[in-house]
Amino acid sequence: MLETEEILFDEYKTVDNICRDIFSCQSGVSQYIAEMERYYSYGHSLISSWDNDYRMLKRVRWLRNKIAHESYATDCNEYDAVWLEEFSRRLLERQDPLALLRTAEQKRSNYLPQKERAHRADSEQWAVGNANLQDKKESSPNKLGSSLIVFVEILIIIVAVAAFFCYIANW
Repeated sequence: MLETEEILFDEYKTVDNICRDIFSCQSGVSQYIAEMERYYSYGHSLISSWDNDYRMLKRVRWLRNKIAHESYATDCNEYDAVWLEEFSRRLLERQDPLALLRTAEQKRSNYLPQKERAHRADSEQWAVGNANLQDKKESSPNKLGSSLIVFVEILIIIVAVAAFFCYIANW
């Protein structure tokens, strides 16, 4: 194993352990990547380093697997190891993409009016591990459509009842 590969391998173990602690799981870096994929459309638009971090995490995971399971040299370079060390530091300082996304969401919700903040807190609890967040955001248009249909049905019933009473009053 080359020196650069050893550095990357050791640093990967550190990052993987940090991610295991963050997500309380056994998959560490893979879970971090899965969370980035889950929140990609939202995170990509808010966090400038999102795409590069995602691409590099996938690369270093691939390199780590090659180092662990194959006996020949990989195309690991010094940049990969340095990037992973920097990412480890950002994880510890909560400057990684998912932490920045949580911070942005918290700041955004602080600017909402008090009533809307309370409602949002009840209906959309923001947490990286919350798998239902994306489903809730995607189902919002359906709720609006359902509410509109119910409103129209009630309006039709009211008009029909009013017409009936007018008819009886004139009879």
